[in-house]
Amino acid sequence: MAVRADYILRETGSNLVRNLTLTFAAVLTVAVSLAMVAASYLIGAGINNSFLGLRSDVDLFVYMNPAATAEQIKAMEKTLDSSPQVGEFDFYDSARSYDEFKRLFRDQPDLVNTIKPEDLPQSFRLKPKSTDAEIVSSLGDELEAKEGVLRVEYAAEYAKRMQTSVRTLNTWVLIVGGVLIAASVLLIFNTIRTAVFARRREIEVMRLVGASNWFIRLPFIVEGLVHGLLGAALAAVGAWGFDQLWKRNFVDQVGFELLNQIRWDSGQLWTSILIIFVVGALTGGIGSGIAVSRFLKV
Repeated sequence: MAVRADYILRETGSNLVRNLTLTFAAVLTVAVSLAMVAASYLIGAGINNSFLGLRSDVDLFVYMNPAATAEQIKAMEKTLDSSPQVGEFDFYDSARSYDEFKRLFRDQPDLVNTIKPEDLPQSFRLKPKSTDAEIVSSLGDELEAKEGVLRVEYAAEYAKRMQTSVRTLNTWVLIVGGVLIAASVLLIFNTIRTAVFARRREIEVMRLVGASNWFIRLPFIVEGLVHGLLGAALAAVGAWGFDQLWKRNFVDQVGFELLNQIRWDSGQLWTSILIIFVVGALTGGIGSGIAVSRFLKV
């Protein structure tokens, strides 16, 4: 008996409506789990992008204490000029730092108006001759011990710490997402099992009139795939919304110095959506496939 597309669509739709509560629970669980996987992927891609951009950027930022004297600033300049480990360096007084601050946040005049030049510390920005992390870190420790220095920041080391923290977070997000995907498979399995049980008499009649194995099984397998793909579609919308919210609330925003460096491009967003649909289809296919093989002995 040939399998007709209109029959498959009709039977699949009928099963979805018949088990509406289970269908809703399965689709929602798939959507939540896949959305978490997508968010984890995007944040991971963003932190990797940030790290790659800063990995070769070994600039040191030497921030002077607001109470530092002119003699201490001059002494730091001499130290940097004579150090064999220091290549180029530049001095930013409060006025120059303020000009840069106004340029970076020119789209937020209210924020700029709350800051005065004297609120920003004077600093030296230098590029070490070596890119070795240990040498640069040692140089930073040496400079931080000088009189008048408030703190020394090392961009690449900061990026490494950020990467480690986000990877740990992503690991837990993926674990939770994996548990939810397993729960999705179980829900789809139960939904298909319920559909098979509800139509057991009809299936017996179909066997008697010579229906093929695939003619009987295919509507149930397609039903599982629909569960997975509907959940994936909702998760894709969620991933797009997450992308927009992240860019609007964290990227280039003051007060989120750690988070505003985590960025991903549109290609990585579309990759996450592709992953969502592939995993969604697999989730639905596996759940329905197990149910059909166990409860539909044809």
